[in-house]
Amino acid sequence: MTLTRTTAALLALLTLLGAVGAAAAVPDARIAVDGVDVSSSEPAVGERTALNVTVSNSGGSPAAADVRSVRLLDAGDEVGDDGDGDPRDEATAVGALSAGDATDVVLWTRFDEPGEHRLTVEVVAEEEATGGEDDDGGTVTVTRDVIVDVQPAEVALGVRTRALSPEDLQSDEEDQSAGGIGVSGIEGVFGGGGGGLQSAEDDEGEPVRSADSPVAVTVVNTGTSTADRVSLTAVGTPVGEDGSESDGDGTEGDGTDGEDGGEAEPTVEVGPFVVEDVAPGEERQVIVDLGRLDERSEVTVTAAFRSELDAPAGAGANRTATSTLRYPPREGNPTVTDATVRTTADGEVVVDANLGNAGTGDIEGVVVSVAGAEGVEPTPAGQEYFVGGVGAGDFVAFDLRTPANATVADSVPIRIAYTERGVRYAETASVALPEGGGGGGSSGAVGTLGALGVVGLVGGAGVAVAGSAIRRRDV
Repeated sequence: MTLTRTTAALLALLTLLGAVGAAAAVPDARIAVDGVDVSSSEPAVGERTALNVTVSNSGGSPAAADVRSVRLLDAGDEVGDDGDGDPRDEATAVGALSAGDATDVVLWTRFDEPGEHRLTVEVVAEEEATGGEDDDGGTVTVTRDVIVDVQPAEVALGVRTRALSPEDLQSDEEDQSAGGIGVSGIEGVFGGGGGGLQSAEDDEGEPVRSADSPVAVTVVNTGTSTADRVSLTAVGTPVGEDGSESDGDGTEGDGTDGEDGGEAEPTVEVGPFVVEDVAPGEERQVIVDLGRLDERSEVTVTAAFRSELDAPAGAGANRTATSTLRYPPREGNPTVTDATVRTTADGEVVVDANLGNAGTGDIEGVVVSVAGAEGVEPTPAGQEYFVGGVGAGDFVAFDLRTPANATVADSVPIRIAYTERGVRYAETASVALPEGGGGGGSSGAVGTLGALGVVGLVGGAGVAVAGSAIRRRDV
């Protein structure tokens, strides 16, 4: 009786140990997810994000394994063959891993909401039979969680503009000798110049033949969402040099056009021109040619675009970014220097000075005269001093005479008219009269430049000077 009970107890113990051993058995193929790296440390809503998953088969594994699938799930979704969670992405037939081997798998996803998102990477592999008794292989499933911090989407497109001259686009001597404008390094040239203007994308090897008023436009994406369907337009409004709108005739005005007091007609309207999509952190530079401008204008360049976030709603190009510049640019800077002012016995004031160009661009057709002021008579018509052209960093001497009442006036206003890039400008400087108004002659200080003014165009409003009054003294 005792023997029978002892035998039964022993059999029960062996059965229990066998069950425990089966529960704690380690698969022959020891698959592991070694790492999950997110392509962006802080992906944004709507941004396509990659997760690089490293799967390995331990070097101590006695069996190889065939990785059947690697899936990306939301944490909490069921895993395994019978799981009903829809995977965000899945890679199948990844390949076999021998003991000690590893492989990388890239899974892609997007996020609709900002904040922390917990995801689960699930790897399913079939282990190969090792040849042992009752070893027919089996299925191995391993998982690993990863937390991704998703940022709110930001749509931000910036536009920078820089006025150029046609000469600025010459890239090398070969282009210059061919009479063309090189567009090396520029992603596109848009607009209608003096003929033959084309996009650089059409034929990068052929230079652009003409660009009357080129503007470099740089589109920069500083946001976290791609700006696509980007298009550029440019609209110009005539302006006076004091910042006011022009009446459209090359002179300063009140911003009205015609007798009805309406707005001045645009000086230029070009576009839209389509550029490539701009991804976050990228920028694209193109040249927009404004064509021929009859007068200096305030030009607004507008980039219209949409983002990937707008695509699901089917929205059009409903976002814009703008930049404004004056065209043509002013690079000349006429300055009156080294002025000596003296009075004569008959009450005239003699101004002997230099007209210098402190700018970076040449000025042409320079004419100086005395402007009218209290106690100072203006230079009579036809008696202006014709200086001519003054290069950047150069100067030319001139002298002027005018009757002046030293008891009323304390300075002499000097009017400087010149042409730069086809536009006629006028500036006013002042030089101080000698103290005491005596006839012995003394030096007067050069005053500050006064208001600037557009007075016409070369060819449109020429410089009227009498032959006997044209004087120039080069130093």
